Parts: sequence; structure tokens; C-alpha cells
Amino acid sequence: MDKLVRAGDLEIDLGRRLVRRRGEVIPLSRTEWLLLQYLAANAGKVMRTAEILNTVWGPEYGDDVQRLRVWVSRLRRKLGASEGESPVVIKTVQGIGYMLDAEPPPPAPAASR
Repeated sequence: MDKLVRAGDLEIDLGRRLVRRRGEVIPLSRTEWLLLQYLAANAGKVMRTAEILNTVWGPEYGDDVQRLRVWVSRLRRKLGASEGESPVVIKTVQGIGYMLDAEPPPPAPAASR
């Protein structure tokens, strides 16, 4: 079963690597997807800036806070809802990191014996 993360009218399919709003696919670059995937896999949890940078870009980028700010901004723009609607929220937790304000993906089913 694929893992789906829902945030408002946005559906993030972690298994298929797709993002849809009201059934319409939102095209993302590789980096945008890796960033969203990491936040969605940890939905509802505040993820530290250094953790995100290390996971998405690698350890050599662990201190490049400006890089992360730029990419979060780009991602927010792409995921934003239509005018007058609430956008999907990637919350900034000042001095700590970011959080995708969504329901976490359901746990994987237990293996039967």
C-alpha cells in the first residue's frame, strides 16, 4: 500500500512520488520533491534545519540555512492553493527548522507470519 499524506486539498503520494491538488499533478523538480518528501514523511514533526540540509543536499550543506530558505520558498509557491484558499502550510519554527502541517502517513501494515 502506498503512503499518502494529506494536507487540505493536497495529496502527497510518497510511494508513487506524486503530488496532486484536486486530482491535478503538481510538477516538482528533483530537489523540490526530495525536500517535500522528507517533510511529508515526518509530517506534524518539527524537523531541524541541519537535518533537512544533510538529508536533502548532503553533509557539506549542513550550515547553508539560506539555501534551505530559498527552496522552502519555491516549494511553498508551487504548493500554494488558488487565490482565496488556504495554502498547504510548511511552517517555519524560528531558530529550529520546518514542519509540514499535515497528517502523518499511516504506519506500514504489520507483516503476517
